[in-house]
This record gives sequence, C-alpha cells and structure tokens, in this order.
Amino acid sequence: MNPVSRRQVLHAAGTLGGAALSAAALGRVGRGLLTGTTASGPTAADWRALAASLDGDVVRRSDADYDQVRLLFDTRFDTTNPLAIVQAADPADVSEAIRFARRFGLRSRPRSGGHSYVGASTVDDGLVIDVRRMRSVEYDAASGVVAVGAGTRSYRIHAVLAEHGRTVPTGTCPTVGAAGLTLGGGVGIDSRRHGLSCDALTGLTMVTADGKVRRVGEGREADLWWASRGGGGGNFAVVTSLRYATHAAERMGIFSLDFAWEHAPSVVRGWAARIEVMPRSVWCNMRLETGADGSTRVRLGGCCQPGDEDNEALALQRAIGFDAARVTTSERSFMDAVRYFGGGSTTPRWAAVSGSDVVSTISKTLAQTLPRTVERRALSGAVSSVILDPLTGAVSDRRAGATAFPWRHHLAELQWSVRFPSDPSLEAVKAARRWVNGAHQAIASESVGAYVNRLEPGRSTADYYGANLARLRRIKAAVDPTGFFRSAYTV
Repeated sequence: MNPVSRRQVLHAAGTLGGAALSAAALGRVGRGLLTGTTASGPTAADWRALAASLDGDVVRRSDADYDQVRLLFDTRFDTTNPLAIVQAADPADVSEAIRFARRFGLRSRPRSGGHSYVGASTVDDGLVIDVRRMRSVEYDAASGVVAVGAGTRSYRIHAVLAEHGRTVPTGTCPTVGAAGLTLGGGVGIDSRRHGLSCDALTGLTMVTADGKVRRVGEGREADLWWASRGGGGGNFAVVTSLRYATHAAERMGIFSLDFAWEHAPSVVRGWAARIEVMPRSVWCNMRLETGADGSTRVRLGGCCQPGDEDNEALALQRAIGFDAARVTTSERSFMDAVRYFGGGSTTPRWAAVSGSDVVSTISKTLAQTLPRTVERRALSGAVSSVILDPLTGAVSDRRAGATAFPWRHHLAELQWSVRFPSDPSLEAVKAARRWVNGAHQAIASESVGAYVNRLEPGRSTADYYGANLARLRRIKAAVDPTGFFRSAYTV
C-alpha cells in the first residue's frame, strides 16, 4: 500500500466535511493565495492552516526548535530572525509556502545548505523555504543518471553513489547543499576532467514564483534550463531536485607541495603555466596563507591518476623552477580522497568573510601582487588566505554563452578568505572586509569578474555574470515579474 500524505488526508477529510480545518481555511491555503496580498500579516490561525496543508513542517519563533532550525552555516548570521521556516518535504510544500508568502506579502528566501557568505538564504521577519528534508539520492544504473534532492549535502551524494562506483562533480566542502552549489556553477577537483557541477545536470524540478512546479531540462523550459546552469540560487525559483549524469568514482593519486615563501611569485607563475598544459586527469590548486602568528605559507595540492602523483609533483617543480621544501604523495580510495580534500565527512560551523576574482592570465605583476597582499594581512597577525582554483580543462569545453556560467575561457578563480574560529567582533569582521576589498583593488586591472557562489556585499551584479547578465534579467522579468525572489543579490 502506498503511504498517504498529510495533504491527502486533509483533502479527503475536507471532502467528507470532517476536516480539523474549516472549508474556508482549506480554501485559503490550497486555492486562493495568488489572488492578492492581504492588508495584515498572518494570524495564528493562518499559520496553523499553512502547517496543516504541508507534508513537512512550519517552525515559528515560539517553537522549541526554532533557534536551531533557523541557523545558517556562518555564525555571523545567528542574529537573523525569520518569522518562520517551512521545512518542505516535497515540491507541493514549496508551492504552498510560496502562495502563503505572496498572500501576506512576506519576503521569502530559499535555503539548501545555507552556506551563503552573505546570508542570502535567510531573512529577518520573512519566510525561509528550507529544502533540506529533500535529501534523497536515487541512482539509475541503466541510464547512469542520479536524482538528488535539492537539500542533499555533497558528502552524502558521494557516499551513496560510491556504493555504485559512480559520482558527480562537486566542490570539496562536505556540507554544502546540492542546489546552491550547482545553480552557481560548482567548481571542484573534478572541474578539469569532468567540468562544473552544473555541466553534469540533465534536468531539474523547481517551483517558480507563481507556485507552479516545473520540470526543466534539455528541450523543456529552455530559458530556465540555461539560467539554472550558473545563474545563481535564489533568483528564479526554488529548486527541489536535480538530475545529474554520473562518472566513475576511481582511486586517486594525491600530491602536496610546500615552497619557501621567498619563492611565492615564482610558484604563482609556474602553477599558472602548468595548469594550462597539464593533462585533464590532473587537478591542482594553490593557497597563499597567513597564520595567527604572522607566518606565511604557499602550498600546492592536487589529484591525478593513481601512480602519477610523483611525476605530477615533479612537473610542477620544473614549471616553477625551484624545488619544494616539502613534498608528500599518496594513493587513496575515492572516498578517502573525498574526505582528504573536504577535511572529513562534515564541517563545523564557522564565521567567514570571503570574496573572489576571476583572471584570464597570471602576469608577472599579478604574481608579485598576490604574495604582497597576503603579507600585508600577515603583518596584523590575522589568519587569511587566497586560494587559486583552475578554470582550465573541461570547464572551457563550452562556449561562454552556452550556459549562464560566464567564465568558460579563463585561467583561474581566486577566493579571498578570512575564517574565524569563533564568533568574531564587529571590528574583526570590518578589518577582514577591508582586506578583501583592498585585495580586489590591488588586482583590479587584471580581474575580469567574480564567482557567484562567493557573493559579497556591495559588489555589482554584473561582476558575477558578465555578458550573460542581460539575458538573465530578461528571464527574471518573464518568470518572476513581481520580484517575489528578491534580495540585494538577485539579478
């Protein structure tokens, strides 16, 4: 026997005249919420009616679990207090939540993993539509396609698929949600070999601002299909599930190289030269970091075919022109490699100030500027880093306008980051933001834009989408003409 949902029970009870809710309440929740906005906010009865219409739950400020459910990953946003969080169990729940928010004029934000650097997936005095209960991972061996709930975390995707010897491209952070990562592009250790997370998409299910559930993919909803591959989260709809083509989950060779800081400019130039010519089976990023004690470090780390790790470490040193101070190599199973790059199977919450730049080349000037920028941060005794991730290889196989992700023919994305081990003071956050803004200014002549999954306050939307912004805005106007999905960061 198929399980019966709460929504089906209520529908049947309403038909028989024995529902706990009145017919009028059921009508408000199920049919009339798109007819206009009420003059006043929702009453307690309205909230109860919404909750009764869902297969998921509504968590309000008065509920015991509110203070836990409302939290994002970044502790800086712990003071944000939405009116309620809808913990949606399926697309129909999302539709009900959108209708409710529109009826009462509530600002609403979707949430998947909740890792936004600007807290874009929550809102004071509004409604959060949380899809984290949608975390199924269903692999079809015949097609090689996996259907993933929008709230599924990256580590779970890998763990479930690894049982079938398969996987999909993701980032390295194990707790990032599938929807947010993929909608913005999805840069990770598979990017050079298999492309971005969004490049593996074969389709999505989403709920647009009119409350309509849409199936999006090749040949269906062409504009939304294009926008969903790099157009960012929270712009057009609430995604409830994603379908990806998978590839083999294989053993990896791992390599790590530490260099003397005095060689940092040469390391930057040599790394840039190498990632343009290295085999697609190889991925390598670079970190320039400071420690709380004022120390500095430059490190390269990457993966390759098992057995090639020593050769790849040697090739990097030849491109740089200096021997590394320390080289480590190993072979690992696929899941061991996932845990290695992700720092484990989960990630504790932290506070962070972050930003990004995209560059087409690494000039001699830029190679000198990056270490100097990090050194300035080190002088204050503060932790920081700039991480350079390659955008070469399979990322470049598509033309710039083929999907909404615009950085198809560029060398690297630079992530400027300051992480705090505990709740930072306001002054510490301001100092971190000043450093990130100063970093942008220092390389302004060579930066062509930024990565939308690293949103920053005050930065132009055009920086994230380049030449694709105009089309994104036309799509936005067509599918969300009233601007239901809106924030300081929407297109």
